[in-house]
Amino acid sequence: MTYHIRPAESGEVHDRAANHLPPSESTPLLPEPSSQGIVSSARDDDWSELWLLVRYSVPLISTYLLQYSWCIIVTFISGHLSADDLAAASVGMTTMNIIGFAAFEGMATALDTLCSQAYGSGSLTGVGLYVQRMLILMAFAAVPIGAIWAASPWILSLFVKQHHLAVMAGTFLRVSIIGMPGYASFEALKRFLQAQGNFKAAMCILVVCAPVNALLSWLFAFKFGMGLAGAALGTALTNNLRPTLLVLYIMSPAGRWSHQCWGGFSWSALSVSKFGPMIKLSVAGSLVNLAEWAAFEIVAFSTSYLSTKHLAAQTVLTTISVVSWHIPFSVSVGISTRIGHLIGAGLLATARRAAILYGCVFAFIGCFDGLVIFLLRHHLPQFFSDDPTVCALAAKTMLAVSVFQVIDGFICYTNGMLRGLGRQSVAAWVVTLVNYLGAVPLAIWLELGPSGLELNGVWIGVGSGMVVIATVECCYMKILRWQNCVDNVKLLEG
Repeated sequence: MTYHIRPAESGEVHDRAANHLPPSESTPLLPEPSSQGIVSSARDDDWSELWLLVRYSVPLISTYLLQYSWCIIVTFISGHLSADDLAAASVGMTTMNIIGFAAFEGMATALDTLCSQAYGSGSLTGVGLYVQRMLILMAFAAVPIGAIWAASPWILSLFVKQHHLAVMAGTFLRVSIIGMPGYASFEALKRFLQAQGNFKAAMCILVVCAPVNALLSWLFAFKFGMGLAGAALGTALTNNLRPTLLVLYIMSPAGRWSHQCWGGFSWSALSVSKFGPMIKLSVAGSLVNLAEWAAFEIVAFSTSYLSTKHLAAQTVLTTISVVSWHIPFSVSVGISTRIGHLIGAGLLATARRAAILYGCVFAFIGCFDGLVIFLLRHHLPQFFSDDPTVCALAAKTMLAVSVFQVIDGFICYTNGMLRGLGRQSVAAWVVTLVNYLGAVPLAIWLELGPSGLELNGVWIGVGSGMVVIATVECCYMKILRWQNCVDNVKLLEG
């Protein structure tokens, strides 16, 4: 089911409440204060807002976990090829994530702001125009990223001691260039539907594509004898299949409802003056991703100075944490859309009260994830390693990792709120400065310094930095004049 949002007309909220009509996205689920009075109670409105968030979040969680499955598939296939293939795949995927996917996903977060706010303000065709501009912007960004991937065998040789591994990882990246347009365009196109309240279409497409990805990667790698390059080719072809199926859905009768936000291809999408805000938000979103992802890679690399066992244990812990992170991150995309709708419609009091409710939800999600990981601390590492020493090191660090989930979940909340408000640049500055001036140096010092905390030091150091990030971002949202965000929407649509 999809919902269409527009600014509520005078007296509409009161009429709905008085006639006991169910809330929709065209009215605030947490009503604005009014001297006329509202029949529904605040508690009912909280449950309505919470139910809407659940409707958004369940398909989003499935979507992002299915997208992450490509890493698992490549790791599984390369692990059954050889140890060198597994190591090369790790280097290749790390490079691909930092120099490529982090940028594209960060750029797409600009649409979480712009499309949802345009939809909330009633500028429906503006949603389609923003998506067109983002596709153009991603095409320009793909040129330097593709050039780096193409030259990766030589570039990686400067950093990887084993030359043959650098060449294998570089070949993996070169083949992956085939799927780069599909990956980027899918990130942009799915926002077209998400801004209109439909989060299920992308999920259904990924449900179809995930087994196709596994099948193609297996066929090319083993049956056709292409090895690691075959796994990359299978994933690349599937990446191009995803946006193809999404466009076919939009064009089909089932997706015809979304055409209200598509005014057709327009020359106004090429207006240079309209790219400014999108570029600003795209750069900020990409910096947030790069600052977070690269920080983890730096501290992961530092564990190699302890021992190979410590590096393996840190890899296991990071994998567990990333899987857990996809839950609060997916929910944060939902709140970005919801807050963007409310800001676009000018419902400030509703947005502020919803923000408080969301903060409680994310605190619960973080505590739940952390508790599950801690209770399974002796079992989860065994899924990733048969080495008893590696499993013991991972289990010993699991308490710090569990506490980290609480903090990480709340960071997803603050970053999601800032995206909905159109303030990604604040998150970019805060995350970059705190991580590289404080969190990463502290983590390495606690890990390798006189304290002797080893892997616990890594997670305590990075977690301490994230506490600072969450505090600063919460304080910023508290003092921010949210009316300025509404005014920015009007300025963009003007």
